[in-house]
Amino acid sequence: MGLGAGALPLSAAINWVIKDGFGQLGGVVYATMVGQKFDSDPKHQRFWSSVWLQTATWLEMLTPLFPHMFLAIGSIANIGKNIAWLAMSATKASINKTFCVKENLGDVTAKHGSQATAAGLIGTAVGVLVGAAMDVTVNTLILAFVPISLASLWGNYKSLLYTVTPTLNVERARLLLQEAISVDNGRLVLDPALLRTPREVAISERFMLEIHSIGALNGMPGVTISANISQLERSGVWNKPRAHDSVVTMLNQAFNPCVEWNERYYTGHLPGPSAGTVFLWFDKRAQNLDILLGFYHAMAYRSLVYKGTVSNAHWQSYAFAKQTFADACRHIEACGWDTSIMYFGKKSAFVQVKCDASA
Repeated sequence: MGLGAGALPLSAAINWVIKDGFGQLGGVVYATMVGQKFDSDPKHQRFWSSVWLQTATWLEMLTPLFPHMFLAIGSIANIGKNIAWLAMSATKASINKTFCVKENLGDVTAKHGSQATAAGLIGTAVGVLVGAAMDVTVNTLILAFVPISLASLWGNYKSLLYTVTPTLNVERARLLLQEAISVDNGRLVLDPALLRTPREVAISERFMLEIHSIGALNGMPGVTISANISQLERSGVWNKPRAHDSVVTMLNQAFNPCVEWNERYYTGHLPGPSAGTVFLWFDKRAQNLDILLGFYHAMAYRSLVYKGTVSNAHWQSYAFAKQTFADACRHIEACGWDTSIMYFGKKSAFVQVKCDASA
């Protein structure tokens, strides 16, 4: 065949090095792209790390069936496994912190590690017993792996429902405020008793997908945060003159009062299906409480539009937000929420507005 004595071992070694190299590179790229999301949405990242791990393991099991594609399949599987382990490690600290009753993170981490080790030993024992009870082939292993993998994902999902995250992002802030802000006889009302605690929110929180905005539902307008203004103006949806005029009116409504209000966020309502959309932008100067105030205002604005009070909803919701925000913050913190940091998108998506005071 013309192959030297060391050619095959060398080729195999190179394949393994390439496969592992791709896997480690994939983990580095993933960490660079995700960044702060490990802190803002740990439940989402933790769940999907389990999905990547199970998928990567399944791909590895396929390599004996396709030996000529070993390098390609192995590299993809290794990328998935590195992403999974990196995400699990990165979210471990955030999730463990939520179980601390005092400054005992080390104790919680140690218990987490011991329980994970015990679960791994039990899983290994079950695997040995299953393997001894069946005719072990690649096909039977794959068939046995699928239900066990699904059971693992189900257990991971159920456990995350009890993971409490006390910081605020779009989804958790929506669940916190949506029942507490209402309209009574055309006036906005805040009921602090209806503000939900982090533990109450955890059960209802959607974490399967990343949520960056609030969708319109049953006549309640949606809330879109940090929309790209240039794309909004150029969007094909607004090619019709009347629709384009609505966009311009909404943008003027959002940004023109910046001198008078002197706030570090901007809101406007665009009419449309299901009562339209409330748009919210944050100024690059915005601090954490500015961000929370902007979202609080947007939720109040949304409630007024839902009740049909559209003509002066912008100003009425702003006056309500300014009058009640300090009291709302006290009650939000009393519920156990951390208002010292907000996760409402990247700072790079915040806007910088120059207002002409003489205009």
